[in-house]
Amino acid sequence: MRRRLATLLSAHMVRLACEVDLVLLGIISEALLWITTGPGRMEATGIVLSRHPQVRFTAATTGSANLLVAVAAGDLGGLYTFLTTVIGSLDDVRGLEVTPILSSVKRTGLVR
Repeated sequence: MRRRLATLLSAHMVRLACEVDLVLLGIISEALLWITTGPGRMEATGIVLSRHPQVRFTAATTGSANLLVAVAAGDLGGLYTFLTTVIGSLDDVRGLEVTPILSSVKRTGLVR
């Protein structure tokens, strides 16, 4: 089993994920950020954001925004600071819509 799992992991056929209740880590504020950048800056902006410790997920998307970013913060003040300092310092952010997550009932297949 150990060798088979190692083979599947190295072939990128299986990915292990661990979901932790963020409240246990002191994180009570989460939001989805819908960011619009110029087409030439979309990839660079996504990479910069994906490396930030508060960012849980980053994806290129279509529609009125071209990046979707999931952010976690200790509280609303921390989220505000992230928006003003991290997002505010990025080049070519043309639009930002913030969707706070008030409650979640299912994550990574686990019903809460």
